[in-house]
This record gives sequence, C-alpha cells and structure tokens, in this order.
Amino acid sequence: MTPAQIVEILEGRGWTAEIVKKADVADLVEVNDEGLFKCVDGRCSDHSGMQGPKVLGGVYGVAATRGVLDLEGLSGIVGEVSQAGYVPSVHGDEFADPAPMGCGFFKLWSQGELPGLEPPSYDSVNGKAQVVGAGGVYETLEGSHSESKVMINLVSKTTLVPKEDQRFVVDAWITAEFNLDVPTYLTLAVETVERLNGPLVAQVIVE
Repeated sequence: MTPAQIVEILEGRGWTAEIVKKADVADLVEVNDEGLFKCVDGRCSDHSGMQGPKVLGGVYGVAATRGVLDLEGLSGIVGEVSQAGYVPSVHGDEFADPAPMGCGFFKLWSQGELPGLEPPSYDSVNGKAQVVGAGGVYETLEGSHSESKVMINLVSKTTLVPKEDQRFVVDAWITAEFNLDVPTYLTLAVETVERLNGPLVAQVIVE
C-alpha cells in the first residue's frame, strides 16, 4: 500500500490527509532498545522509555492483527517483540475501572466493537498479568485525551515521542518487521480512531 493510496482511503472515509517528508517533521527520532513497544495513545506516560515503536494497544495490536486470541499466544508475541529489540508493553490509565481497560484499542477489541475482528479470550486484567509475567511492561498513561491529529509513520526505525500537544502516533513500518497484513492493520488503526471519536486528520510521514 503506497502513501498516496493511504491518503486516498482516508479521504474516502471523510478524513483530511496529507503526505509529509521526514525532513519536515522536526521531532521524528530513531527508536532505541530502551523504548517501549507501546500504544499509539497520545497521552504522556509514567514510564521513561518513549523512543520505541507506537503500535495499536502495544503488543495487543500484533495479536489482534494476526488473530491470536489466547494468553499463550500473547506470551509468544511478548517474546517475539523482546527478540526484535523492543520492550513489550500494554497500558491502562488512572480513570478506567479496572485500570487496564484504559487502553481504548483493547476495550474496543475485547468488546467486539471492531468490525471483522474476533475478540480475545481474556480480559484486560489477565492480559496485563500475562504480558508482565512474560517479561513485558505495564505503563499508566496520564490525563485525558486531546489528540489533534494522527501521524502515520512509514519511516523505518523512527517514532515520535508523546508530548503535551497530543497526537496519535501509528508507526506503520512495524507491519513489515512483524509480518502483519498492512491493509488489516491500518484499517484497525483508522477504525479505532473513528470509534474513539478521535481527530479525522492525518499526516503520512515518508522518507
């Protein structure tokens, strides 16, 4: 799927979208091995490892895209992410009850609200425990959502760090690294933003 095709699809869904060069995105940074494989959520975190790939729900995004629905499979993905050099993670926030349901992607997935996607066989509490038990990290995100746009990043091994001026960050280059179906993954990202009443404004970052 080309950047132009991504823009065309988004515009067909009523979004405003444009392609931007990486040279014009001043705060694009390289990922490092201390960075969490973390959610696309734009809120700030209680964890310092922010220079890792931003993925739907953290490790849940890989599981959902592949149709891996059980805890054993989730553990396998945690191990795969670790072997790739990232810190596997999931998150919650200070508002949800239980707290791990503070991840909007997991909430939609687990409640069967993402079209064509079968929900997992476990809840957010068990998912958190499994990820942590397999060597991953649980982070707590702070404050309320105020994202103004969605950054779809196609530049390999780079990311954007969460900041007060929030944006959703979708490091779509991870689809190649983890052998994910690109249309499926990007459709999940778009559906998630739309169903969470997020901004229908996107920038697609290219080399």
